[in-house]
Amino acid sequence: MNISQIIGLRLTQQNKTNTNTNQIENKFGLRMQSPLKQDTVCFGATEKMLTSRTEGISLKVAKAVSLSAEPMQEKVKKFLNDTFGDLLITELNPMNPIYTIKDRVKKPGSIVEKSATRQLNSKSEVLDFMTDLNGAKIVMRDARKKVVEKVLSRLIKPIEKGEVELLEIENKRPIITKNFKRTKKEQYDYAGIDFLESLQRIQETKWAKSDIKEKPLVRFDITDYTKVNYSAIHMLLRLPGEVRPFELMIMGKDVNSLKNLDDLLFKILNNKNVDKKYKPLVDIVSKLKESGNKTILEKFNQYRGEAFLFQREKEPSTYAYVGAFDYFLPLKQNIPPIYDLNNLYRIMLECENASKKVK
Repeated sequence: MNISQIIGLRLTQQNKTNTNTNQIENKFGLRMQSPLKQDTVCFGATEKMLTSRTEGISLKVAKAVSLSAEPMQEKVKKFLNDTFGDLLITELNPMNPIYTIKDRVKKPGSIVEKSATRQLNSKSEVLDFMTDLNGAKIVMRDARKKVVEKVLSRLIKPIEKGEVELLEIENKRPIITKNFKRTKKEQYDYAGIDFLESLQRIQETKWAKSDIKEKPLVRFDITDYTKVNYSAIHMLLRLPGEVRPFELMIMGKDVNSLKNLDDLLFKILNNKNVDKKYKPLVDIVSKLKESGNKTILEKFNQYRGEAFLFQREKEPSTYAYVGAFDYFLPLKQNIPPIYDLNNLYRIMLECENASKKVK
C-alpha cells in the first residue's frame, strides 16, 4: 500500500545513481568515487538545482505556510524533550549520549525555493506534500550503532501508546558503498537494519490492531544513497491530532558539524538564497560556478565527499561540550588552499559571530 495515499503526502522515491570507485582509500578499505558530476547533495529524490523561483509559491504565501506550522513545532519540541531530554550532555553528565537536540520551522525563503524545485504551486500543495515544514535533529555525542539504537529505542513506548506514529525511515548511506556487499554497506550506518526493521514492525503492528480500515505501511528506504557520502537516519513522525508529519534527523556530532557548513555550500552552488551575513563565504564559493572552473568545482565536490567519510569515521569523544572546536579533512586536492573546508568553516563562524555582535 502506498503510504502517501494514507497520510495525504507525496513521498520521494530513491534516486538511482551509477558510480565508479577509484582513487582515495580510507580505513574501511573503501575507495573514493570519481569527482562528482553535479553540484548537489541529493538528500531527496530529485535534483535540487534552483533555476527559477517563479515556478513555486510567492513569498507572501510561504510566510503564511511557515506561520501555520509554528503551533505544531511547540508540540514537536515537547515530545522530543519528554522522550530524549534526560540523555543530553551537561556539565555534570558530559558522557551522556546526545550532544544536542535542535528543532526548527522551515523559513519562508526556503519554502519558496523548495516549492519551485518541487513544482508546488499553492499553499495547500505545500502543506500536503512538503514533509519537512517542521523539523528536528538529534545530534549524537557517541554515534556508535549500539548507542544510537539505545537512544532510538525510546520511541518504542510512544509508538505502542499511540503518542507518535512512525511513517517513514530513510537510511542515508554514502554513495561510495553502493556496489559493496551488505556488511561493508552497513559500516557507515547509524543503526542496524534489523533494529530499524523492528521499529517498522512495531508501528505496523500497532496499526494492524487499530480500527483503521486500510492498514498503512511504514515506508522504509534501506539504501538512500547520498552523493556527498552523508550518513544519517531520517524519519517522518506524526503526533496525535496532526495531519502533517515532522522530520527527525539523527546523526553524529562530527557529521553534523560538516553538514552545517555543507548546507551553506550546497545553497551557494545551487543558486539558493543565503543569509546576507554569510557574504564573505558566498563571495569565495560562488567563484567555483564561474566559466572555466568546472574542473576545480569537480575536485572540490570530491573533497566534500571525502570529508564526510572522514567525519563519520572519527571515534566518539570521551568528553564533549557545546561549542567545542571542530576540524575537518585537510585539503588534498589540487585546488586553491582557500577552499580547505577548515578555512571555509572558520569563515562561516566568523560571519556568525560578527552577526551576533551587531545584534
